Amino acid sequence: MKVRTLTITIFLMISSMSLFAEIVEVNNDKIDKLIKVGVPLVDIRTEREWYETGVIDQSNLLTFFDKYGNSKVEEWITKFEKIAGRKDPVIIICRSGRRSRVVANYLVQKENYLTVYHATNGIKSWIESNNKIVEPE
Repeated sequence: MKVRTLTITIFLMISSMSLFAEIVEVNNDKIDKLIKVGVPLVDIRTEREWYETGVIDQSNLLTFFDKYGNSKVEEWITKFEKIAGRKDPVIIICRSGRRSRVVANYLVQKENYLTVYHATNGIKSWIESNNKIVEPE
């Protein structure tokens, strides 16, 4: 009986963890505030895109999809985990918000990240709003 109760308790605890996971849509002002308090920003665009437009200062540059739309998920997540742990908040950005939404969903649903901030309109909106960009390093 004790084993059954313990098993059910553990199952409920693990199941409830995913209930608290969330993707938070953020605009440029919120992105800026989050960066200022130390939340890491991960730019998942391609290297070519980084050099075409520049990047947000303090961005972690980590391409998710290659130019053909393919990804090496296991390799990517290994690098990503060095930037943010599952309990750490993180901001994901791409060009327009489409790819970063896919990655945000993946992080929450498959990798059990608890708080993923999704840059809703991407770097395109950041630049159009005359926010600062820098050359990629």
